[in-house]
Amino acid sequence: MQKRVLLLIFLFICKQVVLSQTNDSTVVQKHRVLNDRFIINSGLFVTSKSVFLDVGGDLPSNPIDFTETLGLNRRENTFALNFNWRFSKDKKWFMGIEYFGVKNSQNIVLEDEIKWSNTIYPVGVELDSGFGINLYRLFFGRVISSGNKHEFSGGLGLHTMNINTFVQAKAYLQESFYELDTERKKFDVLAPVPNIGLRYLYTPNLRLALVAQIDWFSLTVGDYSGTLWNVAPEVSFQVFNNIGIGLGYRYFKANFKMNRKLWHGSADLLYQGPLLTLNGSF
Repeated sequence: MQKRVLLLIFLFICKQVVLSQTNDSTVVQKHRVLNDRFIINSGLFVTSKSVFLDVGGDLPSNPIDFTETLGLNRRENTFALNFNWRFSKDKKWFMGIEYFGVKNSQNIVLEDEIKWSNTIYPVGVELDSGFGINLYRLFFGRVISSGNKHEFSGGLGLHTMNINTFVQAKAYLQESFYELDTERKKFDVLAPVPNIGLRYLYTPNLRLALVAQIDWFSLTVGDYSGTLWNVAPEVSFQVFNNIGIGLGYRYFKANFKMNRKLWHGSADLLYQGPLLTLNGSF
């Protein structure tokens, strides 16, 4: 009797082991980008930029093209960082943080008259100028639809642009009765812009991942109006278990106008170009 009981127990254990192995063999593994809690992308943003800025005053003025009129470089290489964290237990909720910054200055002799705040700079002025921006993106999202090879999510975000720029006349090369103001005219502003965003991930296999992300915002309220587009497609390849490389494209365009005591003027910014990244996930 005891032998029969032991035999039944042994057969039952064998059956459970076989079932466990069968179930394990049917489990479909997911790409790390769909499953890991932490993903860090850092790399080189090869950006081509367009900057139009107007700092208004009592004098009528038009936006100044900082690349064409003031001679700032159209192309800049800069560091870019992207961090994603799936913070909920079911990994449905996530937070994203991004950053890149660009800064450039130039010295030229003006070929066209410009107006900056309440100052007129005539043709022939030797002018120092500079423009810099630090862009921070904070995003909270939730997975809407997911599978073993894909994920679609949406959420709300905030782009914060820290803009700093200046112009300063150094010398006037032509004879004139014009009294030149050589004081450095600086302008700094912190512009937070909310947005809605969508993200789609597709992984045809455990090494390859395709990512598409888009943010958008448009609003006119009283003395303020603004529009923002942020588009970021990327292809990444998992070289090792936790390490991958990526090639993407970044398109960021923002324009806004404000008519307040804090700042009266407008900005039209465009940064776009390829993005090369080194990716870590865990």
